[in-house]
Amino acid sequence: MKKTIFIAILAFCASQIFAQDWNGGGDQTLFNRSHRAGFFVSPIVEYSDFKNDITTSTGGGIGLVVGDFFIGGYGLGTVDYNRIINENFDKLDMGHGGFWLGYVAPQHEAVHFFSSVKAGWGAVDINFDGGDPDYRDAFFALTPEAGIEVNVFRWFRVSATAGYRFMSGLEPAPNFNKKDFETMTASLTFRIGGFGRRHDRWND
Repeated sequence: MKKTIFIAILAFCASQIFAQDWNGGGDQTLFNRSHRAGFFVSPIVEYSDFKNDITTSTGGGIGLVVGDFFIGGYGLGTVDYNRIINENFDKLDMGHGGFWLGYVAPQHEAVHFFSSVKAGWGAVDINFDGGDPDYRDAFFALTPEAGIEVNVFRWFRVSATAGYRFMSGLEPAPNFNKKDFETMTASLTFRIGGFGRRHDRWND
C-alpha cells in the first residue's frame, strides 16, 4: 500500500511538470534546454515511519548543478531513544550515505518540481533491554523521492518531498522485522549555493 501511494505521488508530480513544458511552447528536451551550472551544499531532515512511529534523521549533502540535473553525495543518521522504550529497545542508531542524483525543473520559476534518488551504504545498531542480544548489521538503501521546491533567494532553495526507502542486506532478527526499515519518507531539503543562470537555446 505504501509503495502504491508513493508511485501515485511520483506520477502526479511528473504529469504536472511535463504539462508545464508542453504549455510553454517550443521543443524542450532533457539535455539541451539550458546551460545552467553551479554548486550547492544542503542540510537535510528526513522523517520516516518505524514501527508506527516517526523517526527523524538529519544530515546533509553536496552537489554539482548541470542543467536541470544535479549529482553529488549525501549522508543521513538517526539516534532514537524515546519511542522504542516501549518495544524493549534501549537505543537505535542508524546511518547511511552515498550517491545523490536529482532532476529539478523549471528552475527559473519560484515554485517548481524537485526529484532525487539517494543510493548509499550504511549500518544499523540496536541495543535491547531485558538481556536480548544487540543487533548490528550493514545494509544498502535506495530512496527515490519527488515533490516541490521553492526559490526563497537566488542562493537559497527549500524543497519538500515524499519518498520510499528500499533496503537490502539486513539479516533476520528474532525481536523485530527487518522490513520495518523499508518505509515511506518525508524530507525537507535546504539547498544553499550558486545555481547558475538560465540560458535557453531558443533565446540565445
